Amino acid sequence: MFLYDIVILGAGPGGYVAAIRAAQLGAKVCIIEKEYVGGTCLNWGCIPTKAMYRSATLFEQMRKAETFGLSCKEPAAHLDRIVARNQQIVTDLRQGVERLFWRHKVNLIFGTGVVKEPGEVHVVTREGGKERVRGRHLIIATGSEPMALAILPWDHERVFNTRSILELRRIPKNLFIVGGGVSGCEFALVFGALGSEIHMSKRSKEPIKGLDRDLTRELVRALKKRRFRLHFGDPPVTAAHTDHGVELTLQSGTKVETEMVLVTVGRVPASAGLGFETIGLHLEQGSIQVDEHCQTNVLGVYAIGDVTGRHLLAHYASHQGLVAVEYALGNRSAAVVEHAVPEAIFTSPEIATVGLTSQECERRGVACREGVFPFRALGKAQAIGEIDGFVKVIAERESERIIGMHIIGPDASTLLAECTLAVNRGVTLDELGRTIHAHPTLAEAVWEAGEDVRGRSIHKLDLGL
Repeated sequence: MFLYDIVILGAGPGGYVAAIRAAQLGAKVCIIEKEYVGGTCLNWGCIPTKAMYRSATLFEQMRKAETFGLSCKEPAAHLDRIVARNQQIVTDLRQGVERLFWRHKVNLIFGTGVVKEPGEVHVVTREGGKERVRGRHLIIATGSEPMALAILPWDHERVFNTRSILELRRIPKNLFIVGGGVSGCEFALVFGALGSEIHMSKRSKEPIKGLDRDLTRELVRALKKRRFRLHFGDPPVTAAHTDHGVELTLQSGTKVETEMVLVTVGRVPASAGLGFETIGLHLEQGSIQVDEHCQTNVLGVYAIGDVTGRHLLAHYASHQGLVAVEYALGNRSAAVVEHAVPEAIFTSPEIATVGLTSQECERRGVACREGVFPFRALGKAQAIGEIDGFVKVIAERESERIIGMHIIGPDASTLLAECTLAVNRGVTLDELGRTIHAHPTLAEAVWEAGEDVRGRSIHKLDLGL
Protein backbone atom coordinates (compact mmCIF):
# COMPACT_ATOMS: atom_id res chain seq x y z
CA MET A 1 0.00 0.00 0.00
CA PHE A 2 1.28 3.46 -0.94
CA LEU A 3 1.42 5.88 1.98
CA TYR A 4 2.21 8.89 -0.20
CA ASP A 5 1.40 10.16 -3.68
CA ILE A 6 4.92 11.52 -4.07
CA VAL A 7 8.18 10.73 -2.27
CA ILE A 8 11.11 13.09 -2.86
CA LEU A 9 14.73 12.24 -2.11
CA GLY A 10 16.59 15.50 -1.39
CA ALA A 11 15.28 18.85 -0.12
CA GLY A 12 17.39 21.25 -2.18
CA PRO A 13 15.92 23.92 -4.47
CA GLY A 14 14.56 21.22 -6.76
CA GLY A 15 13.18 18.91 -4.12
CA TYR A 16 11.60 21.40 -1.74
CA VAL A 17 9.92 23.37 -4.55
CA ALA A 18 8.55 20.12 -5.97
CA ALA A 19 7.23 19.13 -2.54
CA ILE A 20 5.39 22.38 -1.97
CA ARG A 21 3.86 22.42 -5.47
CA ALA A 22 2.76 18.80 -5.12
CA ALA A 23 1.06 19.64 -1.83
CA GLN A 24 -0.61 22.66 -3.41
CA LEU A 25 -2.02 20.32 -6.05
CA GLY A 26 -3.52 18.10 -3.36
CA ALA A 27 -0.91 15.36 -3.20
CA LYS A 28 0.25 13.66 -0.01
CA VAL A 29 4.01 14.25 0.07
CA CYS A 30 7.06 12.98 1.94
CA ILE A 31 10.51 14.51 1.48
CA ILE A 32 13.76 12.98 2.77
CA GLU A 33 16.87 15.09 3.48
CA LYS A 34 20.20 13.88 4.87
CA GLU A 35 21.55 17.29 6.01
CA TYR A 36 19.67 20.60 5.80
CA VAL A 37 16.67 21.74 3.79
CA GLY A 38 17.64 24.08 0.99
CA GLY A 39 20.51 21.88 -0.16
CA THR A 40 23.80 23.23 -1.47
CA CYS A 41 22.22 26.41 -2.84
CA LEU A 42 20.81 27.74 0.41
CA ASN A 43 23.41 26.37 2.81
CA TRP A 44 26.77 26.43 0.98
CA GLY A 45 26.15 28.00 -2.44
CA CYS A 46 23.90 30.69 -3.87
CA ILE A 47 22.80 32.38 -0.66
CA PRO A 48 25.93 32.58 1.55
CA THR A 49 28.15 33.41 -1.44
CA LYS A 50 25.86 36.24 -2.51
CA ALA A 51 25.80 37.54 1.05
CA MET A 52 29.62 37.57 0.92
CA TYR A 53 29.42 39.21 -2.50
CA ARG A 54 27.32 42.01 -1.05
CA SER A 55 29.81 42.55 1.78
CA ALA A 56 32.70 42.61 -0.69
CA THR A 57 31.09 45.01 -3.17
CA LEU A 58 29.92 47.32 -0.37
CA PHE A 59 33.49 47.35 0.97
CA GLU A 60 34.72 48.36 -2.47
CA GLN A 61 32.14 51.14 -2.65
CA MET A 62 33.23 52.39 0.77
CA ARG A 63 36.81 52.64 -0.47
CA LYS A 64 35.81 54.76 -3.44
CA ALA A 65 33.38 56.98 -1.51
CA GLU A 66 35.50 60.03 -2.27
CA THR A 67 34.47 59.83 -5.94
CA PHE A 68 30.87 60.45 -4.81
CA GLY A 69 31.80 63.46 -2.70
CA LEU A 70 31.74 61.43 0.52
CA SER A 71 34.28 60.68 3.20
CA CYS A 72 34.69 57.13 4.50
CA LYS A 73 38.12 56.89 6.03
CA GLU A 74 39.96 53.62 6.60
CA PRO A 75 37.17 51.04 6.15
CA ALA A 76 38.04 47.57 7.41
CA ALA A 77 36.79 44.09 6.51
CA HIS A 78 36.18 41.46 9.20
CA LEU A 79 35.67 38.04 7.68
CA ASP A 80 34.46 36.49 10.95
CA ARG A 81 31.60 39.02 11.10
CA ILE A 82 30.81 38.53 7.41
CA VAL A 83 30.57 34.77 7.94
CA ALA A 84 28.39 35.23 11.02
CA ARG A 85 26.00 37.36 8.97
CA ASN A 86 25.96 34.71 6.23
CA GLN A 87 25.11 32.00 8.72
CA GLN A 88 22.27 33.99 10.23
CA ILE A 89 20.75 34.59 6.79
CA VAL A 90 21.04 30.89 5.95
CA THR A 91 19.47 29.84 9.26
CA ASP A 92 16.52 32.21 8.82
CA LEU A 93 15.83 31.03 5.27
CA ARG A 94 16.23 27.37 6.19
CA GLN A 95 13.70 27.74 8.99
CA GLY A 96 11.40 29.47 6.53
CA VAL A 97 11.45 26.45 4.20
CA GLU A 98 10.70 24.13 7.12
CA ARG A 99 7.72 26.32 8.07
CA LEU A 100 6.48 26.04 4.48
CA PHE A 101 6.60 22.26 4.78
CA TRP A 102 4.59 22.44 7.98
CA ARG A 103 2.04 24.82 6.43
CA HIS A 104 1.52 22.56 3.40
CA LYS A 105 1.49 19.34 5.46
CA VAL A 106 4.62 17.94 3.79
CA ASN A 107 6.19 15.19 5.90
CA LEU A 108 9.90 15.96 6.31
CA ILE A 109 12.21 13.13 7.37
CA PHE A 110 15.85 13.87 8.18
CA GLY A 111 17.97 10.89 7.24
CA THR A 112 19.80 9.04 4.47
CA GLY A 113 17.53 7.35 1.96
CA VAL A 114 18.37 4.42 -0.30
CA VAL A 115 16.04 3.40 -3.13
CA LYS A 116 15.04 -0.26 -2.88
CA GLU A 117 12.21 -0.35 -5.43
CA PRO A 118 10.80 2.28 -7.84
CA GLY A 119 8.27 3.38 -5.21
CA GLU A 120 10.13 2.50 -2.05
CA VAL A 121 12.89 4.25 -0.07
CA HIS A 122 14.54 2.89 3.06
CA VAL A 123 15.67 5.63 5.41
CA VAL A 124 18.17 5.64 8.26
CA THR A 125 17.13 8.67 10.29
CA ARG A 126 19.43 11.13 12.04
CA GLU A 127 18.58 9.45 15.31
CA GLY A 128 19.56 6.02 13.97
CA GLY A 129 16.05 4.74 13.43
CA LYS A 130 14.82 3.01 10.29
CA GLU A 131 11.79 3.83 8.17
CA ARG A 132 10.34 2.45 4.97
CA VAL A 133 8.68 5.11 2.82
CA ARG A 134 6.47 4.17 -0.13
CA GLY A 135 4.90 6.38 -2.78
CA ARG A 136 3.20 6.17 -6.17
CA HIS A 137 5.85 8.42 -7.66
CA LEU A 138 9.48 8.95 -6.66
CA ILE A 139 11.41 12.14 -7.46
CA ILE A 140 15.18 11.97 -7.07
CA ALA A 141 16.74 15.35 -6.23
CA THR A 142 20.04 14.42 -4.59
CA GLY A 143 22.08 17.21 -6.20
CA SER A 144 25.83 17.24 -6.72
CA GLU A 145 29.10 17.44 -4.78
CA PRO A 146 32.41 19.28 -5.30
CA MET A 147 34.84 17.43 -7.54
CA ALA A 148 38.18 16.53 -5.98
CA LEU A 149 41.61 17.10 -7.53
CA ALA A 150 44.19 14.39 -6.86
CA ILE A 151 47.19 16.71 -6.51
CA LEU A 152 45.33 19.02 -4.12
CA PRO A 153 43.33 16.98 -1.59
CA TRP A 154 41.21 19.17 0.68
CA ASP A 155 42.46 19.66 4.22
CA HIS A 156 40.20 22.68 4.81
CA GLU A 157 43.09 24.56 6.39
CA ARG A 158 45.23 25.37 3.36
CA VAL A 159 43.31 23.66 0.56
CA PHE A 160 39.58 24.35 0.42
CA ASN A 161 36.55 23.48 -1.68
CA THR A 162 33.60 25.77 -2.33
CA ARG A 163 31.86 24.54 0.81
CA SER A 164 34.65 24.68 3.38
CA ILE A 165 35.93 28.10 2.30
CA LEU A 166 32.65 29.59 3.51
CA GLU A 167 33.74 28.75 7.05
CA LEU A 168 37.06 30.60 6.77
CA ARG A 169 37.40 33.26 9.48
CA ARG A 170 40.36 35.28 8.23
CA ILE A 171 41.23 36.89 4.93
CA PRO A 172 44.22 35.14 3.31
CA LYS A 173 47.13 37.27 2.14
CA ASN A 174 47.00 35.40 -1.14
CA LEU A 175 44.60 32.85 -2.61
CA PHE A 176 45.23 30.58 -5.60
CA ILE A 177 41.99 29.49 -7.30
CA VAL A 178 42.33 26.29 -9.30
CA GLY A 179 39.64 25.67 -11.88
CA GLY A 180 38.12 29.10 -12.43
CA GLY A 181 34.59 28.74 -13.73
CA VAL A 182 31.59 30.51 -12.22
CA SER A 183 32.43 29.68 -8.59
CA GLY A 184 36.12 30.46 -9.05
CA CYS A 185 35.43 33.85 -10.60
CA GLU A 186 32.88 34.74 -7.93
CA PHE A 187 35.20 33.81 -5.05
CA ALA A 188 38.05 35.66 -6.79
CA LEU A 189 35.92 38.81 -6.74
CA VAL A 190 34.98 38.37 -3.08
CA PHE A 191 38.45 37.72 -1.69
CA GLY A 192 40.11 40.13 -4.10
CA ALA A 193 37.78 42.89 -2.93
CA LEU A 194 38.49 42.02 0.71
CA GLY A 195 42.24 42.37 0.13
CA SER A 196 43.67 39.00 -0.96
CA GLU A 197 46.15 38.74 -3.81
CA ILE A 198 44.45 36.47 -6.34
CA HIS A 199 45.90 33.88 -8.71
CA MET A 200 43.58 31.99 -11.06
CA SER A 201 44.37 28.87 -13.07
CA LYS A 202 42.32 26.85 -15.54
CA ARG A 203 43.01 24.17 -18.13
CA SER A 204 41.24 26.15 -20.82
CA LYS A 205 42.04 29.73 -21.78
CA GLU A 206 38.49 30.88 -20.99
CA PRO A 207 37.61 31.78 -17.40
CA ILE A 208 34.01 30.53 -17.77
CA LYS A 209 33.02 27.90 -20.30
CA GLY A 210 30.23 28.70 -22.74
CA LEU A 211 30.01 32.47 -22.32
CA ASP A 212 29.44 34.60 -25.38
CA ARG A 213 32.88 35.54 -26.68
CA ASP A 214 32.30 39.27 -26.23
CA LEU A 215 31.43 38.72 -22.56
CA THR A 216 34.52 36.55 -22.12
CA ARG A 217 36.70 39.31 -23.55
CA GLU A 218 35.17 41.89 -21.20
CA LEU A 219 35.42 39.57 -18.18
CA VAL A 220 39.13 38.92 -18.78
CA ARG A 221 39.67 42.66 -19.09
CA ALA A 222 37.88 43.19 -15.76
CA LEU A 223 39.97 40.50 -14.04
CA LYS A 224 43.19 42.03 -15.33
CA LYS A 225 42.01 45.47 -14.24
CA ARG A 226 41.84 44.10 -10.70
CA ARG A 227 45.42 42.88 -11.09
CA PHE A 228 44.51 39.25 -10.64
CA ARG A 229 47.31 36.92 -11.79
CA LEU A 230 45.75 34.85 -14.57
CA HIS A 231 47.18 31.46 -15.55
CA PHE A 232 44.52 30.35 -18.02
CA GLY A 233 45.65 27.38 -20.08
CA ASP A 234 48.34 26.68 -17.49
CA PRO A 235 46.98 24.34 -14.75
CA PRO A 236 49.01 23.12 -11.76
CA VAL A 237 50.68 19.72 -12.17
CA THR A 238 52.22 19.32 -8.71
CA ALA A 239 51.62 20.79 -5.27
CA ALA A 240 53.59 20.71 -2.02
CA HIS A 241 52.84 22.12 1.41
CA THR A 242 55.40 24.59 2.78
CA ASP A 243 55.90 26.40 6.07
CA HIS A 244 53.88 29.32 4.72
CA GLY A 245 51.22 27.65 2.59
CA VAL A 246 51.27 25.67 -0.66
CA GLU A 247 53.73 25.77 -3.56
CA LEU A 248 52.20 24.97 -6.94
CA THR A 249 54.12 24.08 -10.06
CA LEU A 250 52.19 24.94 -13.21
CA GLN A 251 52.28 23.12 -16.53
CA SER A 252 54.56 25.82 -17.91
CA GLY A 253 57.06 25.22 -15.10
CA THR A 254 56.11 28.40 -13.28
CA LYS A 255 56.15 28.04 -9.48
CA VAL A 256 53.73 29.97 -7.30
CA GLU A 257 53.64 29.96 -3.50
CA THR A 258 50.33 30.87 -1.94
CA GLU A 259 48.88 30.92 1.57
CA MET A 260 45.68 29.12 0.57
CA VAL A 261 44.22 27.25 -2.40
CA LEU A 262 40.59 27.02 -3.48
CA VAL A 263 39.76 24.06 -5.74
CA THR A 264 36.83 24.74 -8.08
CA VAL A 265 37.25 22.15 -10.82
CA GLY A 266 33.57 21.27 -11.10
CA ARG A 267 30.91 19.14 -9.46
CA VAL A 268 29.82 15.50 -9.75
CA PRO A 269 26.29 14.08 -9.40
CA ALA A 270 25.41 12.76 -5.94
CA SER A 271 24.23 9.39 -7.21
CA ALA A 272 26.59 6.77 -5.78
CA GLY A 273 25.45 4.27 -3.17
CA LEU A 274 21.78 5.30 -3.22
CA GLY A 275 20.36 2.25 -4.97
CA PHE A 276 19.80 3.83 -8.38
CA GLU A 277 21.52 1.04 -10.29
CA THR A 278 19.54 -1.53 -8.30
CA ILE A 279 16.25 -0.40 -9.83
CA GLY A 280 17.78 -0.11 -13.31
CA LEU A 281 18.06 3.65 -13.72
CA HIS A 282 19.95 4.76 -16.83
CA LEU A 283 23.02 6.71 -15.67
CA GLU A 284 25.82 8.25 -17.73
CA GLN A 285 28.94 9.17 -15.76
CA GLY A 286 26.78 9.31 -12.64
CA SER A 287 24.07 11.53 -14.14
CA ILE A 288 20.51 10.20 -14.23
CA GLN A 289 19.11 10.50 -17.75
CA VAL A 290 15.66 12.08 -18.06
CA ASP A 291 13.30 13.26 -20.80
CA GLU A 292 11.58 16.64 -21.16
CA HIS A 293 9.10 15.66 -18.44
CA CYS A 294 11.93 14.68 -16.03
CA GLN A 295 10.95 11.02 -16.35
CA THR A 296 13.66 8.41 -16.06
CA ASN A 297 13.64 5.09 -17.91
CA VAL A 298 11.92 3.53 -14.87
CA LEU A 299 8.15 4.03 -14.71
CA GLY A 300 7.07 6.28 -11.86
CA VAL A 301 10.61 7.54 -11.13
CA TYR A 302 11.64 11.12 -11.92
CA ALA A 303 14.91 12.99 -11.44
CA ILE A 304 15.56 16.72 -11.20
CA GLY A 305 18.41 19.14 -10.58
CA ASP A 306 22.16 18.60 -10.58
CA VAL A 307 21.86 14.81 -10.42
CA THR A 308 20.56 14.89 -14.01
CA GLY A 309 23.83 16.50 -15.16
CA ARG A 310 22.13 19.21 -17.19
CA HIS A 311 22.23 22.84 -16.09
CA LEU A 312 23.74 22.98 -12.59
CA LEU A 313 21.56 25.89 -11.54
CA ALA A 314 19.18 26.16 -8.59
CA HIS A 315 16.43 27.81 -10.61
CA TYR A 316 16.66 25.13 -13.29
CA ALA A 317 16.28 22.46 -10.60
CA SER A 318 13.20 24.26 -9.27
CA HIS A 319 11.75 24.47 -12.79
CA GLN A 320 12.35 20.75 -13.29
CA GLY A 321 10.71 20.08 -9.93
CA LEU A 322 7.53 21.90 -10.97
CA VAL A 323 7.45 20.04 -14.29
CA ALA A 324 8.04 16.61 -12.69
CA VAL A 325 5.27 17.09 -10.13
CA GLU A 326 2.71 18.44 -12.57
CA TYR A 327 3.41 15.70 -15.10
CA ALA A 328 3.27 12.98 -12.45
CA LEU A 329 -0.07 14.29 -11.21
CA GLY A 330 -1.64 14.29 -14.67
CA ASN A 331 -0.67 17.47 -16.51
CA ARG A 332 0.69 15.91 -19.71
CA SER A 333 1.59 19.30 -21.20
CA ALA A 334 4.18 20.00 -18.48
CA ALA A 335 7.66 20.06 -20.06
CA VAL A 336 11.02 21.63 -19.30
CA VAL A 337 11.94 24.86 -21.11
CA GLU A 338 15.42 24.32 -22.54
CA HIS A 339 15.89 27.22 -24.96
CA ALA A 340 15.66 29.99 -22.38
CA VAL A 341 17.60 28.94 -19.27
CA PRO A 342 19.03 32.09 -17.65
CA GLU A 343 22.32 32.25 -15.76
CA ALA A 344 23.51 35.05 -13.49
CA ILE A 345 27.17 35.24 -12.46
CA PHE A 346 28.16 37.50 -9.58
CA THR A 347 31.50 38.81 -10.70
CA SER A 348 32.24 42.53 -10.90
CA PRO A 349 30.75 43.61 -13.18
CA GLU A 350 27.93 41.09 -13.01
CA ILE A 351 27.22 38.75 -15.92
CA ALA A 352 23.82 37.56 -17.11
CA THR A 353 23.09 35.39 -20.12
CA VAL A 354 20.19 33.58 -21.77
CA GLY A 355 19.70 31.94 -25.14
CA LEU A 356 22.19 31.40 -27.95
CA THR A 357 25.65 32.94 -28.02
CA SER A 358 27.37 34.22 -31.17
CA GLN A 359 29.53 31.13 -31.41
CA GLU A 360 26.52 28.81 -30.95
CA CYS A 361 24.75 30.56 -33.81
CA GLU A 362 27.79 30.02 -36.01
CA ARG A 363 28.08 26.37 -35.00
CA ARG A 364 24.39 25.70 -35.71
CA GLY A 365 24.34 27.71 -38.92
CA VAL A 366 21.76 30.16 -37.58
CA ALA A 367 21.68 33.37 -39.63
CA CYS A 368 21.53 36.21 -37.14
CA ARG A 369 22.25 39.86 -36.46
CA GLU A 370 23.67 41.41 -33.31
CA GLY A 371 23.35 44.68 -31.46
CA VAL A 372 25.45 46.01 -28.56
CA PHE A 373 24.98 48.97 -26.25
CA PRO A 374 27.54 50.16 -23.65
CA PHE A 375 26.44 51.12 -20.15
CA ARG A 376 28.77 54.12 -20.16
CA ALA A 377 26.39 55.82 -22.60
CA LEU A 378 23.54 55.71 -20.04
CA GLY A 379 22.81 58.59 -17.69
CA LYS A 380 21.83 56.16 -14.89
CA ALA A 381 25.10 54.23 -15.18
CA GLN A 382 27.08 57.47 -14.97
CA ALA A 383 25.02 58.63 -11.99
CA ILE A 384 25.71 55.48 -9.96
CA GLY A 385 29.35 55.28 -11.06
CA GLU A 386 29.02 51.88 -12.75
CA ILE A 387 29.91 52.37 -16.40
CA ASP A 388 31.76 49.18 -17.40
CA GLY A 389 30.12 46.58 -19.62
CA PHE A 390 27.36 46.33 -22.19
CA VAL A 391 24.17 44.58 -23.30
CA LYS A 392 24.23 42.35 -26.39
CA VAL A 393 21.13 41.23 -28.30
CA ILE A 394 21.13 38.46 -30.93
CA ALA A 395 18.16 38.09 -33.29
CA GLU A 396 17.35 35.78 -36.20
CA ARG A 397 18.12 37.56 -39.46
CA GLU A 398 14.83 36.98 -41.24
CA SER A 399 12.22 36.80 -38.47
CA GLU A 400 13.99 39.32 -36.18
CA ARG A 401 12.98 37.07 -33.29
CA ILE A 402 15.31 37.50 -30.29
CA ILE A 403 17.24 34.29 -29.63
CA GLY A 404 20.00 35.43 -27.28
CA MET A 405 20.63 38.24 -24.79
CA HIS A 406 23.88 38.72 -22.87
CA ILE A 407 24.85 41.32 -20.29
CA ILE A 408 28.01 42.24 -18.43
CA GLY A 409 27.57 45.27 -16.24
CA PRO A 410 25.72 46.76 -13.25
CA ASP A 411 22.65 44.87 -12.00
CA ALA A 412 22.92 42.39 -14.87
CA SER A 413 21.24 39.71 -12.77
CA THR A 414 18.16 41.90 -12.29
CA LEU A 415 17.98 42.91 -15.95
CA LEU A 416 18.08 39.24 -16.91
CA ALA A 417 14.39 38.64 -16.14
CA GLU A 418 13.20 40.78 -19.05
CA CYS A 419 15.75 39.12 -21.32
CA THR A 420 14.63 35.62 -20.34
CA LEU A 421 11.00 36.48 -21.03
CA ALA A 422 11.96 37.90 -24.43
CA VAL A 423 13.89 34.77 -25.46
CA ASN A 424 11.31 32.39 -23.99
CA ARG A 425 8.40 34.03 -25.80
CA GLY A 426 10.26 34.74 -29.05
CA VAL A 427 9.81 38.50 -28.78
CA THR A 428 10.75 40.35 -31.96
CA LEU A 429 12.97 43.40 -32.23
CA ASP A 430 9.92 45.45 -33.15
CA GLU A 431 8.02 44.27 -30.06
CA LEU A 432 10.98 45.09 -27.81
CA GLY A 433 11.41 48.44 -29.53
CA ARG A 434 7.77 49.38 -28.95
CA THR A 435 8.02 48.57 -25.22
CA ILE A 436 8.58 51.73 -23.17
CA HIS A 437 11.55 51.48 -20.79
CA ALA A 438 11.58 53.93 -17.89
CA HIS A 439 14.21 56.68 -17.73
CA PRO A 440 16.67 56.95 -16.11
CA THR A 441 17.24 53.22 -15.61
CA LEU A 442 19.82 50.61 -16.52
CA ALA A 443 17.10 48.70 -18.40
CA GLU A 444 17.31 51.31 -21.14
CA ALA A 445 20.48 49.52 -22.26
CA VAL A 446 18.36 46.47 -23.16
CA TRP A 447 16.10 48.60 -25.34
CA GLU A 448 19.05 50.39 -26.95
CA ALA A 449 20.86 47.11 -27.72
CA GLY A 450 17.71 45.77 -29.39
CA GLU A 451 17.46 48.93 -31.49
CA ASP A 452 21.16 48.66 -32.35
CA VAL A 453 20.54 45.32 -34.10
CA ARG A 454 18.73 47.36 -36.76
CA GLY A 455 21.14 50.31 -36.58
CA ARG A 456 18.59 52.45 -34.72
CA SER A 457 20.13 52.98 -31.29
CA ILE A 458 19.60 56.54 -30.10
CA HIS A 459 22.44 57.03 -27.63
CA LYS A 460 25.15 54.64 -28.79
CA LEU A 461 28.62 56.13 -28.90
CA ASP A 462 31.43 54.83 -31.08
CA LEU A 463 33.35 52.92 -28.43
CA GLY A 464 34.55 50.06 -30.57
CA LEU A 465 31.62 47.79 -29.62
